Amino acid sequence: MRRSWFYFPLVFLTLALLSCESTTPSISHSFPTDKPALNVPVVFTLDSPNEVFRGEKVNLDSDVADALFEDCEVWLISDDITMVRTEFRNSQVFVAERSNVAFDRVIFRDLNQYEKAALNVSDSSNVSVRNCQFLNNYIGLGIHSSSAEVIQTRFEKNNGHNALVIGEGSSVQVRENYFYASFPHAMLIMNREDSPQAQVEISHNLIDQTGEDAIDFEDYRNASPSIVSDNVVTNTGWSAIIVEYNSWQANVTIERNWIEGTGIEWELPAHDLQPELFQLGWGHGILVEDSSVVVVASNRIMSAAENGIEVRNGRDITLQGNSIDCSGVGIGVYRYGDYALHREFSPVTEENAGDSQVLAIDNVIDNASDDYDVDRLSELITR
Repeated sequence: MRRSWFYFPLVFLTLALLSCESTTPSISHSFPTDKPALNVPVVFTLDSPNEVFRGEKVNLDSDVADALFEDCEVWLISDDITMVRTEFRNSQVFVAERSNVAFDRVIFRDLNQYEKAALNVSDSSNVSVRNCQFLNNYIGLGIHSSSAEVIQTRFEKNNGHNALVIGEGSSVQVRENYFYASFPHAMLIMNREDSPQAQVEISHNLIDQTGEDAIDFEDYRNASPSIVSDNVVTNTGWSAIIVEYNSWQANVTIERNWIEGTGIEWELPAHDLQPELFQLGWGHGILVEDSSVVVVASNRIMSAAENGIEVRNGRDITLQGNSIDCSGVGIGVYRYGDYALHREFSPVTEENAGDSQVLAIDNVIDNASDDYDVDRLSELITR
């Protein structure tokens, strides 16, 4: 493949120089110039419950209010259920093959069970999680093959195996939430079954102190257009946002996010049952690897420990109007890594192992070791 970058026709350059004035014209960028002040959901507590369940398996077929469930397994067995001002302690809640279910001002906390989620939503539609709190769980919320919204909710110290997991063709809005001390990810989004119904909107969330990558798309293949926009992501052990693991035809747009502090030494207390311990990984601002059809536009990337944006074995990737401040190169473009062929989880096939093809337009790169780094077989076109 050819590598085409820093190409300026001589005539164009001459005309541009002749037209310059003594003062530098102001240039308007659409990336955020100031850190957005997001509306963070407030901490709340609940009054003494009117009803208490302990150590039971409970089937619910009607609305619930002002209840406490401790050490319980809870199943919603009817549609059109609303749950308000209720607390679940070391309990699992299941919403399976249900519709029109709402959780409002509900607390899910202290579920310390290996690979268990405090709230499990599967094969369901129109599930609403608003104004809730997920505290100190192994996994906070899991959504699979469902349509749902997660709005104005706090996720704190869900650090066994992710705070929020979205998978198997789900359509989910994730807006105006607060994520703190998640491990390894604040959000893990998957579409391993290649479902065209898969679609996410992740916007206006504040994500701080994540052990590895804050927002991670894995095996997110052949999905409907999804967007990650207007989030503030700070202090990640690895990258802020990543699209990886055979996310071909991902159809993901990453835009207008404020990213600050990647590749940090993550020192928050670990969960007793964590399947893996924290170790330093890549510290890029945004990473796209073994994936295609991804747009990265108008993001503000600051204090990235490694590259601002890295693309490895990525095709049909557009990088436009980003502001980058990093310790590595501003934009790195590379072919596949040999390790990807042999990794234990979701290895890349020989057919999909190749070089990168990237279009970069109007990116602003400051304080980097170099603006661009491109291996000899990949292609970066700059405009």
